[in-house]
Amino acid sequence: MMDVRSREYAVPFLQRLIAVNTCNPPGNEHRLSVVLEPFLNEARIPCEIVPLDSKRSNVTAALKGSGRRRLMFCGHLDTVSPWSASAGQYAPHGAEIRGNRIYGRGASDMKSGLAAMMLAMASLRQDGIRLDGDLLFLATAGEEVDSCGARRYLDRNRVTDLDGMVIGEPTSGKIALGHKGALWLRITLYGKSAHGSMPEFGLNAVEGMMELIALLRRHAMEWRTRHPVLGDGSLSVNRIAGGVQTNVIPDQCTIDIDIRTVPPQNHASLLEKVKISLDGMKKLNPQYRYKMELLLDRIAVHTDPNDELITAALEITGQSRGELKGVPYYTDGSVLHQDGKPPILIYGPGDEKLAHQPDEWVDIDAYVTSISFYRELAIRFLGMEQA
Repeated sequence: MMDVRSREYAVPFLQRLIAVNTCNPPGNEHRLSVVLEPFLNEARIPCEIVPLDSKRSNVTAALKGSGRRRLMFCGHLDTVSPWSASAGQYAPHGAEIRGNRIYGRGASDMKSGLAAMMLAMASLRQDGIRLDGDLLFLATAGEEVDSCGARRYLDRNRVTDLDGMVIGEPTSGKIALGHKGALWLRITLYGKSAHGSMPEFGLNAVEGMMELIALLRRHAMEWRTRHPVLGDGSLSVNRIAGGVQTNVIPDQCTIDIDIRTVPPQNHASLLEKVKISLDGMKKLNPQYRYKMELLLDRIAVHTDPNDELITAALEITGQSRGELKGVPYYTDGSVLHQDGKPPILIYGPGDEKLAHQPDEWVDIDAYVTSISFYRELAIRFLGMEQA
């Protein structure tokens, strides 16, 4: 096998990954799993494809060392939907190179990070380096929608005994030590229908929802929390649907709410506060009824900036602790992080601003550099066995 860290090997390898359509929905991540398996086999890294169903799967692999410590490289196989032909210049799965960029869906988020972590593991095996600890690899299905792959991994494995986890999401080559939590709610308000010319005989659910939104926004200012690294918590109403036609008083209105949280905010406590707001709305007009549904619940992730994993990463990049940041999006780390363990570091060659955008791309130099970063981090954090 050619030197896997070389540009000549690494670039075509990433192009192969981008060329596989794993847009989610529906995912079809198994298409990519069967591309990764022979690579890992050729690199002599024991691996397993773990099916979720006939079209979806995770991939796990391990470089076994002394077992003294355990570090996991983690990334996802799926991407968001492709851009339309009118929205972009390049084909979403063409993996086309222009200048120093590779274009394609997943180039930034996050097939470049996934490829770089795999190549870093393969280079350790290729160079005969035996780590004083175990280096694990997890490629998940479904991160872009429901983290079904991460949840399946937890059905069979523990994460609290890991000493560290590295997630290869896009950070523009900077160290990130966490991300905000996400709490998505759907609230439906029920009123009473009537003829539009006789509104007094109905109960307008759309107008009631306007009052409820104003109430929620006032309360959100009271709940707002600021974190020195992750930034501010927030609440936004991002979808609304209600009404039948212009001359009918609407008897139903639904909103979707996106709440982003930072430590020490607690999701159970926030849910209770939202319920109190809804009960307050009902007191204003007892005829209203409501239903609240939980759409998504992802906890915030934050690692101590003085943690050994973060320290090792900073030594490699030359960044200072003052430059540490959080990322605005959530990751599988929300699912794979339990009771504050394991420490999580987020680092990837992609640019977060390009994620989910038309003509998504990754800088080739940044991608190749990230392979060396992941390799060096594994060596520094796990150590090498003495001959």
